[in-house]
Amino acid sequence: MTRLPDHVLKLLRTVAEYDTGDGVTFHAVPRGRWQLVEHTRSYAVLARTFYPLTTRGLLEVGGDDPLAVPVAITDAGRAYLAGIGR
Repeated sequence: MTRLPDHVLKLLRTVAEYDTGDGVTFHAVPRGRWQLVEHTRSYAVLARTFYPLTTRGLLEVGGDDPLAVPVAITDAGRAYLAGIGR
């Protein structure tokens, strides 16, 4: 697998840090961004940042509420981070 861009890796690392097994929640905020609810400093990313991670199976995004999205890191995501040396 090719190395992901730094901003995409930051999202993967941040989800890995805050996901203790139940996933994390992102809320929709203005300008096409999603904000991590559990983050202490209002971490937000563009919605399209999730795409490279979900298409490679590194993150799972689900839920029925379009304004509060549950996100979980997969085993493949954790293995990817371990392989590149967090």
